[in-house]
Amino acid sequence: MDPSEAIPDRWSFRVGPMKGLTEADVRKGWDEIARWWVSRYSAKGDVNREWVIDPALLRMLGDVRGLRILDAGCGTGYLARILATRGARVDGVDVSAKQLDAAIAEEARNPLGIEFHRGNLAHLSRFRDGTFDVAVSNIVLQDVLRLRVAVREIHRVLRAGGRFVFSITHPAFEAPVPGRWVIEPADSERIEDRRGMLVDRYFDRPAVYWGPPGKPLAVGFHRPLRDYFEALSAAGFLVSRYEEPLPLREALRRFPRYFRDMVRLPNFLIVEAVKASRERASRAGGEAARAGR
Repeated sequence: MDPSEAIPDRWSFRVGPMKGLTEADVRKGWDEIARWWVSRYSAKGDVNREWVIDPALLRMLGDVRGLRILDAGCGTGYLARILATRGARVDGVDVSAKQLDAAIAEEARNPLGIEFHRGNLAHLSRFRDGTFDVAVSNIVLQDVLRLRVAVREIHRVLRAGGRFVFSITHPAFEAPVPGRWVIEPADSERIEDRRGMLVDRYFDRPAVYWGPPGKPLAVGFHRPLRDYFEALSAAGFLVSRYEEPLPLREALRRFPRYFRDMVRLPNFLIVEAVKASRERASRAGGEAARAGR
């Protein structure tokens, strides 16, 4: 139990229509929270990436020595640096110039040969077809406005047989859509007082504005899982692995309050998809269409 009697400030959330939003709106939100976002990060990312997401993500990526990797939505560049220290040749792309400022500054201080580019994942024209062996996108796709176009572009810049490994917030249990914790007493922010999660309106596709207390709001998008898998299939990917990562045991020992919920419900999921040959992708698409009849 937390002995503190202080009541934590609540994060701000609001939900609105996705229609009418532009890439500029998304970029503006990330630029406006960039200073706060960068302040949360170490060389291992934030607490969720370090103790929950990245151990599983890096295990799925495996040995990256000599591989050319696209960090799609690289943000501060911390993951690009981890991959580069493991022997990969990395290009990072992010929509936020202010996020990239931190990545570029760290690369200048401690060069690892990483190239960082400002760009939109739905428009990767700076890269030729088949440029990369692997694309990785870590908690990014839920914040991408044109999801199908972005996945298609990532498919294009991968070589045949290349892998796309990505993590997202779990769309079945996101707050405030579709999930809401039932808390007793209702005004508590203590994790110990969360009795369970009420899930509703899962198939809605709203824009979700979020931010810490007193900060501008960034925008992301709730989509049901089928939207991600349909985007992969339409682009020509075949899904090869799927994981809902749990906190490391050391995390549960060191930070039991913070990670307790993550052994009850999955906060994140990780997917590996492979760029299949045209013949194989076409055959798989036909089988999927027949199964859906």
